[in-house]
Amino acid sequence: MSVRHAGDQATLAFSRPPSRRAIVLAHFDPQGRFDPHVMHAARAYRQLATRLVLVSNGGGRLPRDLAELVDDYLPRPNAGYDFGAWKDGLATLDRGGFDEVVCVNDSVYGPLFDLAPAFDHPRTAAADLWGMVLSEQPTGRDRPRVPHVQSWFFAMRRPLLESAWFDTFWSAVEPAPTKREVVERFEIGLSRSAVEAGFRIAGLYDATTASRVALREVMPHISLTAPYRSWRLIRKSRRTPHNPSELVWWRLLEAGVPFVKVGLFRMNHYGIDLDRVIAELGRQTPFDLGLIHGHLARCG
Repeated sequence: MSVRHAGDQATLAFSRPPSRRAIVLAHFDPQGRFDPHVMHAARAYRQLATRLVLVSNGGGRLPRDLAELVDDYLPRPNAGYDFGAWKDGLATLDRGGFDEVVCVNDSVYGPLFDLAPAFDHPRTAAADLWGMVLSEQPTGRDRPRVPHVQSWFFAMRRPLLESAWFDTFWSAVEPAPTKREVVERFEIGLSRSAVEAGFRIAGLYDATTASRVALREVMPHISLTAPYRSWRLIRKSRRTPHNPSELVWWRLLEAGVPFVKVGLFRMNHYGIDLDRVIAELGRQTPFDLGLIHGHLARCG
């Protein structure tokens, strides 16, 4: 696998922020801490936003270094998952003052390389709602496939911000009893309702048009010394649809997505060779791998 990016230097390089972009970062940590990988992300977002809002579900006092980066800090109870946090963060903004509002969370490591080009990419230029990944994975085998922007990073542009759709959707966001219901009602519902209202959606990596995962792609992760993991990977890679952010993480890098999911390392549903992932990230990106190792050592 070969991945080349204009921003692949010894250190990350970021562009100047646009005239009007707000970023709302949702944070959660079981120990209420702000991990160094969150600090890294906040520094990157600060360079690309005219306003940066940090909303923490259960977080405590803000560290000084992080407090210097954000314009607003909203600690709140851990209710409503990320969408509850984003709703409160969005309420602090004057939407009319921004051309784009971006909602992100801390469920990813990154940016692994320069994030700025993602905001001006031709694949998402015409979209009203866009994100890093456009997926069609349902929440269960009995559920229909619905193309949707994965909610760990999504951006709403001015046509959405000025629409009646915005108020209708976000006013309906409320705490849900299960994560599956959150995904169905709000993550999938975000894209579905936007499309129904006539808006355009897009992803930097589009799983709805991507080719089927080839056996040769997963072969580097297969090992005779790890038969159960390898068999799980082969079996699950044959199924469609899948979660592209975890199964085909290398495709996301090739598409210009500068993130890798924390869940890939913590749960590894597909049986990926995590040592190979770390090795590839070290070879292909300037990201400090110590941020991954440190977070995993603390949180498992």
